[in-house]
Amino acid sequence: MRISRFSLAVAFLVILFSILAVKLTYLQIIKGKEYKTLSEKNFFRLITINPPRGKIFDRNGILLAYDVPYYELYAVPYIAIDKKQSINTQKKEAKKLLNNLEKYLKIKIKSKNQKIERLVARTGGKVVLKTRLRENQLKKFYTYSHIFKGVFVESIPRRKYTKYAKYLAHILGYVGYPSKEDLQNNPKLRTDMLIGKMGVEKIYNNELLGSYGFKAVIVDAAGRIRKVLWEKPPKEGNDIYLTIDARLQKKVYEIFKNSREKSGSVIIVNPKTYEILTLLSFPTFDIQRFSDGLSKKEWKNLIQNKYKPLFNKALNGIYPPGSIYKIVVSVSALEEGVITPYQKIYSGGVFSIGKWEYRNWNLAGCGNINVMQALEQSCDTFYYQVGLKLGVNKIVEWTYNFGIGEKLNPKIETRKSRVPSPDWKKRVLGEPWFHGDTVNLSIGQGYLGITPFDATKIVVPIANNGKVLKPQILKAIYDKDTHKFIETKPKVIRTLDIKKENLRAIKKGMYLVVYGRKGTAKILAKAPFKNAGKTGTAQVYRKPKKGESITKWELQNHAWFVDMFPYKNPKFVIATFVEHGKGGSKTAAPITLNIIKAIKKLGLLN
Repeated sequence: MRISRFSLAVAFLVILFSILAVKLTYLQIIKGKEYKTLSEKNFFRLITINPPRGKIFDRNGILLAYDVPYYELYAVPYIAIDKKQSINTQKKEAKKLLNNLEKYLKIKIKSKNQKIERLVARTGGKVVLKTRLRENQLKKFYTYSHIFKGVFVESIPRRKYTKYAKYLAHILGYVGYPSKEDLQNNPKLRTDMLIGKMGVEKIYNNELLGSYGFKAVIVDAAGRIRKVLWEKPPKEGNDIYLTIDARLQKKVYEIFKNSREKSGSVIIVNPKTYEILTLLSFPTFDIQRFSDGLSKKEWKNLIQNKYKPLFNKALNGIYPPGSIYKIVVSVSALEEGVITPYQKIYSGGVFSIGKWEYRNWNLAGCGNINVMQALEQSCDTFYYQVGLKLGVNKIVEWTYNFGIGEKLNPKIETRKSRVPSPDWKKRVLGEPWFHGDTVNLSIGQGYLGITPFDATKIVVPIANNGKVLKPQILKAIYDKDTHKFIETKPKVIRTLDIKKENLRAIKKGMYLVVYGRKGTAKILAKAPFKNAGKTGTAQVYRKPKKGESITKWELQNHAWFVDMFPYKNPKFVIATFVEHGKGGSKTAAPITLNIIKAIKKLGLLN
């Protein structure tokens, strides 16, 4: 005999309601007296359980950040303090409670007067008395808990960073408690919940945040849990995998440190995908100390350090790019038909506009040269002439075409590079644009200022034959609900239709920088892979103060070097910036050479 679906559904509902009725009868009649007694002599509490943040890994699965539990001591005002007493008596009671905690647990409670006021005022759900209890203090609490009315211990997630954090501080960032503004912007947050304050921890905070858990309990007058009524465990946040290679980042940090240079940055990207493999800002800082809580002395030392360890130079520093910008001007001039690849222009030691003279870095001049030779020798007077013929508006247009001064990925918090134009100068400085401004712009000087990260945008479209890509720091998210990886795919924002012969000329010019007879970075010829690059030395426009030595660090020029390799099929683009590093060939190029050697040693090209 066949049973209809309707009959089955009715039978299921009858069974379900029968079970619920039995459970209700059990709670009301059999357990009713017990719960009535509990409610009369004890307190009902709903405990919120903070969720662990998701883990952070590098591209190869190396763990970078995770949560570990620590124990927090706190008091619940409406249990700890008898509100029927006078305010003065309540304050005395609160003071006695804190003094006893210090005495029996051997702890020091900071800001006691503020905590006493909060206990009496009953503002907020709980008053945190001590964070990160040690094991011996925890044991003492449980031994003497009967005399600590309304005081509890709770396991709280604490952010822990692995040994690689030292090299990844500006990438990972750190966590902290929400500010008033954070709480207003996100009503789901609680005052005791850790959130991202900087870097990846902040950018992907929503992905890393989990969901709160809850526990309904009955506690006695001393604050001890008598019964757990029900519990919903917290849900850990999703894990994220970065495009960063932690081993390479560590090696780059060590190379920069061993160079004895004081300050700068190194960015390494894959030009085929624009995945960021390394993003170093030097010097760095200890993010674990930020998450645990800095002392006033530590904070003072950090903010007074003249090399600015807290400042992310790679993404937020604005510096004149110097001669690495000649790559952009070369492409602009070729594509706009101002020059052809083999057209020669006489470039002497000095170029004049009226009474104004603009010198070449080499006063002997460069002679009759084409654009490839101009890149090889980094010939200023060649670019003075080409820049004037091209015009400021075309230079600016092509600068934006490369993505410089544009946020290609809003998730990457980078400062906008300063690309000057006649309108910009009129608006900002209230002055007209002169031919001299165009001359300076043509060699990456004057008002132009870019971030070291934007220096990679100069080379990436050359390395991948014209594609302007969206830079990526996120490799994948591991979704804890679906147990699946959500991978980030490369995205082409636009394609620069650079003629093949023009692209070949740019690549050849960069190749000659390394392997040419008059190349400015011949040291890179020692690299284990054929490569092509461009040096840059950016002048610092500040005269020495009275009695100040001209050899002072702050008065030295900035040093740049950009590189791509292997030459015929580039898989790496490197932008090395040394703040006040004197010259690209002197400091930035040797650092880049050692990085390329490290990439081979790590086997990353394979």
